[in-house]
Amino acid sequence: MKTNKIWVFLSLWSLILIACGSDVVTPDTGALEIKITVGPLCPVEPCNKTKDELKQIYETYSVVLSNEQTKNVVSTQKVSSVETYGEVKMANLPVGEYELTIKPSNLFTSQNFPKKVGIEKDKTTSLQIDIDTGIR
Repeated sequence: MKTNKIWVFLSLWSLILIACGSDVVTPDTGALEIKITVGPLCPVEPCNKTKDELKQIYETYSVVLSNEQTKNVVSTQKVSSVETYGEVKMANLPVGEYELTIKPSNLFTSQNFPKKVGIEKDKTTSLQIDIDTGIR
């Protein structure tokens, strides 16, 4: 009788462990969308850059997202050119606080970066970033 009770107990315990072990824990995530403008692009107006020239300018930049506490890089993404501005979209980012920087950096970008960014569960955080080229 004692052996049966032990066997029943072990069987139930095994079922509990199997049931608990099969749960997949997925982290809460959010997204980040950034619209980027770069300027001035010419020392005098009007500045008539072609679409190819604008694309080349915007695609030289990258956005680097790092964990605010550990400083580990979470994502690095090149800026995509969209007509007269650039954009970066990052999805499935774990909820938390981050630091955002722009590469390459210069005297003007180093004054405004890193920026603190919070990612919330099931939400898209939108940012507008203006990069000053220093051209005057």
